[in-house]
Amino acid sequence: MIKPGSKWFWDGLDAYLLANQLKQTKQRKMIVEEFLAMPAHVQAEQLYQRVNEKGEKVGLATIYRTLNLLKEAKLVEQCVFADGRSVFELSPPGSHHDHLICISCGEIAEFENEEIESVQRQIALEKGFKLYSHRLYLYGLCTSCQRKT
Repeated sequence: MIKPGSKWFWDGLDAYLLANQLKQTKQRKMIVEEFLAMPAHVQAEQLYQRVNEKGEKVGLATIYRTLNLLKEAKLVEQCVFADGRSVFELSPPGSHHDHLICISCGEIAEFENEEIESVQRQIALEKGFKLYSHRLYLYGLCTSCQRKT
């Protein structure tokens, strides 16, 4: 069954697998379904734990291979934060957002701001750059962690 709002994802995956002469294996499909059922920012280790809790015997290397395949297919993005933590998130066509990361608890909040995007485009233009992509990570303390200190 196709999860509502994920048709673009499955169509993109099918097209990538076909173009690269790869098969949609039962194990890969199960890993992807679990990934899609998780919150927005997924660590490979979290996905590994979730899959194995469901009784599937899948190695962490298989999880990483599947996530890297999704990244190569441009269906997910891998975000590597300053603390070395790496998360994967869906990357729908034409979408973009930035991140606020709590340096204490690791909470990740997404935001969009056209004014920031406009300033970044203007700076690139002034410096003679043609932008293809960018990421903005802002580090600080979330509300909950601010209360604790």
